[in-house]
Amino acid sequence: MEEHVLERISAIEYSVSMLNRRVDALVDTIERVAASNFIDHTMIETLTDSLQEAGIDLRHLEEEWRKRIDTRILETQEVDRLAGRVGRIMDAYRGPDRTQFGQWIERAHDLFLNGQPRESVRVLKLALEQDPANTDLALFLAEVYFHMKAYGSALRCLSHVLSMSPDHFEATFLSGLAQQHKGELQSAQEQFERAVGLKKDSPAAHASLGSLLANVGNRKKALKHLATALKLKPSASVHYALGALYYHSGEHKRAIQHLKQATELDPQYGEAFYQLGLLCLEMNWLRKAQQCFKTAQTLNPYEKRYRRRVPSFSGEATGPDQLNRLIREEIRFVQYGSSSGLKRK
Repeated sequence: MEEHVLERISAIEYSVSMLNRRVDALVDTIERVAASNFIDHTMIETLTDSLQEAGIDLRHLEEEWRKRIDTRILETQEVDRLAGRVGRIMDAYRGPDRTQFGQWIERAHDLFLNGQPRESVRVLKLALEQDPANTDLALFLAEVYFHMKAYGSALRCLSHVLSMSPDHFEATFLSGLAQQHKGELQSAQEQFERAVGLKKDSPAAHASLGSLLANVGNRKKALKHLATALKLKPSASVHYALGALYYHSGEHKRAIQHLKQATELDPQYGEAFYQLGLLCLEMNWLRKAQQCFKTAQTLNPYEKRYRRRVPSFSGEATGPDQLNRLIREEIRFVQYGSSSGLKRK
């Protein structure tokens, strides 16, 4: 018994010793990081002071810095999403040469991230020929075509997916977007309606259907679907679409309410500030209009329309590009929310 106790004591002493070493290493790392941050911060302060002394306006430096951080975060999320998609493509593989297939997918992934979508498409097509039943691969190829604005090619890939899995929400929804971009509005409406039926809690599907209905003049149904999208998920772009819809219906005060909510949800939404300024100008609220125009120009200093005061709400106000962010979030949620490439409802 005494020997056993001594062994246990020795084991505990060894564990405590290892823990102390790890704590010491952790403290050392924290101290080095703190010293590095102090040096970096001092360098930034020195650089900022030097630029100000040289007469360079740095009033918007912090704002631009935060924008860049947000951009980098989104880029990292996109890389992670694509990496997860590559994993699902490999899991779904049922062909004869996994090694060759894996090399193609890895190569296509790298090419796409390096800004070479056309070369990525060429490799993905080779992989799809070897494993035509791989729906995740066909969807990835469709997304690359979307990135290239080759909507006809994207539709062919999506039709291939739907031929194997007719109730595939993602393929159905993306088909509607591709058809809308091509101007095939009736077909796009049918696909969006089907997407809403497959996934009734999809804010992007409701918003896309509502925007399209607004575009073709079906105001009543458009309001219903856009309101449903807002209930499911507050979105600046949906408020913007409702603002456009109410403006064209002559209900300027309701349009202003929605544009205000759009700017509150997304303080970087320059177009919403600009349209809000135009509406305030029509209402003769000159001071508020001037504030909105100033904010819009600050957010988008190279946008010439903001200087010329182009009339309110162009034909693209309810187009698919206004919902890009909401759509990207929806697709990311669908892809992360299911490990299967089939029948995501």
